Parts: sequence; C-alpha cells; structure tokens
Amino acid sequence: MATVNKQAIAAAFGRAAALYEQHADLQRQSADVLLAMLPQRKYTHVLDAGCGPGWMSRHWRERHAQVTALDLSPPMLVQARQKDAADHYLAGDIESLPLATATFDLAWSNL
Repeated sequence: MATVNKQAIAAAFGRAAALYEQHADLQRQSADVLLAMLPQRKYTHVLDAGCGPGWMSRHWRERHAQVTALDLSPPMLVQARQKDAADHYLAGDIESLPLATATFDLAWSNL
C-alpha cells in the first residue's frame, strides 16, 4: 500500500487556500448531490470534515447547526475563520479524529 504524504497534501491545499473557493465548482456540485441524498431533518451538531474554506460549514450554520470545521490544512481553516464559517475550528486528520465518540449527529465530508 502506498504511503500518503499528508504534510505535502496539507501544504498544497494551503497554497491554494486563498483562491480555492473560486474554483470549487465540482465540490459544490458533489455537495448538491450528497445533500439530495441526506435525510431531511434538523442536524444540531455537525462536523465538516475536510472543510476547506468553509463553504459547507456556512451551509450548516445557516440551518442553525453548531458546526465544527476540521481540516488538515491550517491555511484552509484561516479562510474558514475569516468567513466566520463555523463555531469551532480544528486542525486535524479525518483518518484520526481528535474528537470524542458520538459528539456529532452529522459528520459531513465532501472529499
């Protein structure tokens, strides 16, 4: 199995952070497809795992959820924070969540 260099991935996304949302058409389209499949109910505590600049974090906040934005790239979290996208911001790896079990009623990821 190939080793993934997560530091390189975080650095690459960090370099793209300032302009990422302007070029995220595919991410928005896939989010729309995922949202259409999601059961319609109120989600009160949402983890946006791989939040990027916070586009979907803002979506969940607009629906009155308490949102934790998680991303491997600190510059992406800076972008999300500048847009006031979430209630909490956390730099971390989606494969090793630094969070307690059963903290959220929805773990969202558009990766």
